[in-house]
Amino acid sequence: MSAAAGQGAGRFAPSPTGPLHLGSLLAATASYLDARHHGIAWHVRLDDLDELRNEPGAERAILRALERHGLHWDGPVTRQSEHLDGYAAALETLDAQGLLFYCRCSRRDLRGARVYPGTCRSHTRPRSNSAARIRVDDAVIGFADLVQGRQRHALVSSTGDFVVRRRDGIVAYQLATAVDDGVPGITRVIRGRDLLEVTAPQIFLMRCLSLAVPAYGHIPLLRNEAGQKLSKQTHAPPLDDTAATANLVQVLKVLGIDPGPEARQRDCGSLLAEAVPRFSLAAVGGSDLRLPFPP
Repeated sequence: MSAAAGQGAGRFAPSPTGPLHLGSLLAATASYLDARHHGIAWHVRLDDLDELRNEPGAERAILRALERHGLHWDGPVTRQSEHLDGYAAALETLDAQGLLFYCRCSRRDLRGARVYPGTCRSHTRPRSNSAARIRVDDAVIGFADLVQGRQRHALVSSTGDFVVRRRDGIVAYQLATAVDDGVPGITRVIRGRDLLEVTAPQIFLMRCLSLAVPAYGHIPLLRNEAGQKLSKQTHAPPLDDTAATANLVQVLKVLGIDPGPEARQRDCGSLLAEAVPRFSLAAVGGSDLRLPFPP
């Protein structure tokens, strides 16, 4: 299923630190259906900056799982490791605005601090063995989330001055994602509710860099029987690609679409084609769901 001629795009941006699980399939499917419903492109980006955490073979497994589940993307797959020049330019822009300072505080130094206490704020010139942090001052970020409703965050109390380049030289998630999602082509970002708290600092960075701000929607999470979010850290089982239709039926039901009693005998492409016109973020709801689901 190709994109219509509408301007803009949605995106799915997994990290190649392991295979997809049912929770990541839910996020991918929601993002895909939202883009197709609005007649815009859907892209896949691999957030692969942290090489030490990347797992050999994970990229291929992720892309294969998406294809097996009928989630075919538009254009080439992109990788954050291909965007280093853009991140470097963003850091230079922020530094030229006087927004950065260079912090040598360790995790031990910051133990017990809910937000960064401003220890190194006076170090405004680059220095060795330091992370780059951005001053948030009195910034208040408000936005209307497409699922969770109106949001308002005073960054001084919610995040404090946050890291944009790590001490090891790797660009931090917040900056890399803000730069990549702030390009004019990305207009809708649909992702899990666990990322709602990072949205305000990302919007702050986009505004500092004069980037376009997409519309955001944060969908509910899937949790295991112990109440933990499905993730690699909680040992969520990888998707069984041989059961793609059954997997897709489960996530469609979470997204408020009942594909019918004969759905498990159908292919993923036809299920998604029928789901596109029926998809609505208003039907998704904001509450997390716990496995196992009812049949």
